[in-house]
Amino acid sequence: GLRQGGAEESQAFSQGGMQRPLREEIEEEDMSEVDERVPLIRGRSPQNVSSSLSSAGYAPPQLDYQLAERLAMESVARQPDGSLYPVDTRISHLGTLGTGVGLYLYFAYYASISLGLMTLLSLPLLLLNLQGTVVFSTAEQIGFPGNLIAVSTVGNLSGGSPLLVHSLLDFLSVLAFFGFLVYYRRRELLARKEIETRNITAADYTVHVSHLPPDAISEEELTAYFSRFGQVAQVNICYKGYAERARLMDLKENTEEEMAEFERQSVDLRMFPMAKENRAASALLLQQVQRELEKMNRRRVECCGHAFVTFMLEGSCRETVAEIKSGAGALFVNRNQSSAPPFRKLYPLRVEKAPQPSDIVWENLEMTERSRSWRQLGTWTVSLVLLLIATCLIALVNGKHFFLPQAGVLTGALLNFVCVLIIIVSNVAMFILIPLLSRYEGHITSSSFEIHIMLRLWLFQVLNTLIAAAMFWDASQSATGTTDWAHWYADGGVLLINVIIGDAVLMNIIEFARPFDVWIPRKIEGPKSRSQARLNKVYAAPELSLGMRYQVVLKHFFLALALGAAMPLNYPLITFFIIVTFWIDKHNLLRLYRKPAAVNHQVGHVAAVYVGPLALIFHLIITPYLYTVVTECPTELYCPPTWALWGSYVLAVVGILIVALGWKPLLFNEPEIEYDLVRARALPYTHVQDISNYTPPRQIPGVSLEGRMSVSPEQPRESFTSKYFRQEESEIGISVF
Repeated sequence: GLRQGGAEESQAFSQGGMQRPLREEIEEEDMSEVDERVPLIRGRSPQNVSSSLSSAGYAPPQLDYQLAERLAMESVARQPDGSLYPVDTRISHLGTLGTGVGLYLYFAYYASISLGLMTLLSLPLLLLNLQGTVVFSTAEQIGFPGNLIAVSTVGNLSGGSPLLVHSLLDFLSVLAFFGFLVYYRRRELLARKEIETRNITAADYTVHVSHLPPDAISEEELTAYFSRFGQVAQVNICYKGYAERARLMDLKENTEEEMAEFERQSVDLRMFPMAKENRAASALLLQQVQRELEKMNRRRVECCGHAFVTFMLEGSCRETVAEIKSGAGALFVNRNQSSAPPFRKLYPLRVEKAPQPSDIVWENLEMTERSRSWRQLGTWTVSLVLLLIATCLIALVNGKHFFLPQAGVLTGALLNFVCVLIIIVSNVAMFILIPLLSRYEGHITSSSFEIHIMLRLWLFQVLNTLIAAAMFWDASQSATGTTDWAHWYADGGVLLINVIIGDAVLMNIIEFARPFDVWIPRKIEGPKSRSQARLNKVYAAPELSLGMRYQVVLKHFFLALALGAAMPLNYPLITFFIIVTFWIDKHNLLRLYRKPAAVNHQVGHVAAVYVGPLALIFHLIITPYLYTVVTECPTELYCPPTWALWGSYVLAVVGILIVALGWKPLLFNEPEIEYDLVRARALPYTHVQDISNYTPPRQIPGVSLEGRMSVSPEQPRESFTSKYFRQEESEIGISVF
């Protein structure tokens, strides 16, 4: 309608009238309940509002870019006196930035220390490898620069070497890294204990209920059902249509901002001759959005299957989670494991501890689990297809020995560079695509979103690099035409080191410069802004993604551990790049990112409890294999174990047993911490000052989410000024390290 109406429709609206068909449509519209299948405005998100106004002849306003930059800097984390934190501030003094941020900084910090210790332990291995003579022998004829890398690996050792010193020092390196994981895990538990004992949040009193039927829209009914576990303070039910309503509300707010800007421009028509026409077009769009919102408000209200039940006492919340154990959401449902009957005697509910209100992605609650599963399957398929394409391209390039049997040094170096370029480009492509794909999956919490980003990026980049290096086996031939491991380290090993260096340098440059979400939007989208408010949004400081940052550290130390026993040069390289990553992240956190929201510990928990031990197990399995093939059958891809390396096998088995047996008590298990039970049992939810609730920011009007309070509204709330009762706004203000 906007594009077809042209100037005549805009002029008619600006003179106080509307075109007759549109007025008649509004007057004749039925005010009764509308069908849910009625289509709403599509394709008019806040990002493409400018396209609907371009036909009106937009005149750019006068924008204050310095103001936008100043507002962006004001959103950066600051000290209590209002000044910026010094870049060299100790991590223990950054408690106000949140537990999740502090845990990440400590993860990178202690990972660099543990890898530095492994570097010291690997120096004797490097010296022992340099004493070998295989790489520079006339039979191999390994060219430059591959010979400089291969000479530092076990491929330079002659067959029959016992490698007992290698195995012993590598075993000590494994213990050092496992000690880092245990120490970091203790730090994480300490942080959680400090936060949960000294702070009261809405999540302490609230359970997340799912698998509710669509007609479960009565707060009184849910209150009556959960009252068996304790006094209910309030019930917040989530309804269908929230995502669409939030999109329309964002469009409405942006259009109102444009109208205000065009109203200001209309004062000076000489400078802004199209101001009135632009305002008329915005007003027409605003009226269309309001009509669609009215249609949504008249729809039949249905529950999307989720609700948040807040109890008066924290003990009631814990009792509810303990009594109703997973219900319909479990893989194997045990009807007798809950003392509570199913909801309406028909619907077994899933009840779990509620996340923080700021961690919930409200728009995704109405998405069904089946739809979410299909979306995750689709995104994983896209990721695997991209991995397959990259692998096929690398295989094609690595086939040089079939059509270039006498390839020279320059040709071989060029083909190796092409392989490295393919890997880095595919990694950068996934670096950009994975967050978009993960957002499409519709995760209920931001923490789950960050975890999926971390795991997917880590897995893809590690597989992409290791598979590419392994495919150099057939292309690694000596002067006699036989394939051997010395040549593989000169080809595949060089590829691995080039990827580590190139990927780390490129990713750190991207993170430091932030071209995709800072520089490019400000240079391209900034001049197109139609108002100062829109320009301020374009210049807004970016947000920190813990999943993106964790995956960088995880990828680095996994690659270091993968072939570190055979290529000890990996340890100092990875140590250096993790140190650089740590300082870049700390600089951006204190100078570029907006102050982080309250983030929990789950991302760091997955990294330390699952990914770290998996990297150690992989290292302990592949190390005896690399030692065996290099010393016993250097021209074969596999050979059976030998008694000559019995010490290596024993140490590897002992290392696996230490990790396997120590994983559950030292990493997985969480101690039963009895928190302040006096506070938990005696302090009611309604007596906590300024505590948050689970009301969505874009709720449908007329639907009460305040719940039925179990205390009289006139009853005064007791005030607590002790530091032990600070609320969500200050819960991250405790230094726990």
